[in-house]
Amino acid sequence: MATRRIIYLLSLACCLLFFSAYQLWFSYFTLVMLLLLPWFSLVVSLPGMLTGKLELQIPRSLPVGTPQELALFYSCRLPIPPWRCRVVVERPLTGEEWTMKDIEDLPTDHCGGLELTMRKAKIFDYLGLFALPMRRSAPMRCAVRPGPIPLPDLDLDLCMTKAWRPKPGGGFAENHELRLYRPGDSIQSIHWKLSAKTGSLILREPMEPVRDRVLVRLDLQGSPETLDRKLGQLLWLSQHLLERDLHFHIQALTGKGIQLFPVTGEDTMWEAIDALLFLPPATTGSLLDHPERASWQYYISGGEAP
Repeated sequence: MATRRIIYLLSLACCLLFFSAYQLWFSYFTLVMLLLLPWFSLVVSLPGMLTGKLELQIPRSLPVGTPQELALFYSCRLPIPPWRCRVVVERPLTGEEWTMKDIEDLPTDHCGGLELTMRKAKIFDYLGLFALPMRRSAPMRCAVRPGPIPLPDLDLDLCMTKAWRPKPGGGFAENHELRLYRPGDSIQSIHWKLSAKTGSLILREPMEPVRDRVLVRLDLQGSPETLDRKLGQLLWLSQHLLERDLHFHIQALTGKGIQLFPVTGEDTMWEAIDALLFLPPATTGSLLDHPERASWQYYISGGEAP
């Protein structure tokens, strides 16, 4: 907008020279109109300058490598005055930062959380001579999620516990235990054929597995390519465990210390992964230096599968 101000000042200087040289009513009228023009533009532009709002529209999450255009929209019922804004994009996972001035694609080449903040947002009158701070939406986040990367064959059967316990409330179960009937037991669970053979009331008691702690561990550090592999392998292993109906914990060493996320389903899995995408990387140390007790655990190193 500095160019418009320079053009206006040059025009005003020419009018002053014209007025000083001729001093006729037409030169006087032209000078007065040129002096009043910026104020007229400001009065006409003020409703749009004061009531409009700049909004940043991006999805909350998208797969890595997906092209996504950064879109800025200025909402106003009147004709939109000229405005200027720059968007600062930060990726905490890698510590990178970009400045985006025009509409362009978001940096989705690597997975990680993107924090977008609008800075130096200004709105001008229609002539571009006066500027005011612009109303804008709050900073937004977009999680660039990893894609699943298969790991070498794992013996996930070690996750399956060999201990069983009576299922609370009874009901359907794949495994049962036979025992003598006790007062208060449901007669619907009595094994009548076996009871007739033995002469005693035998009960089929539904059993459920007792699962011990399952742990998936990783260090949130390395190059962007290494982090892509680690998070992709984490996603694949998490989905594989959930397919086995196994609940587990994700333990990660980050720039904010050791973080632990319980995973009981797909929703909590994505909550844990999205939280990791917005955490700073660990600078030193490794989870290998902090042994944990678990019935089964896997350390994701980020190496490529053979």
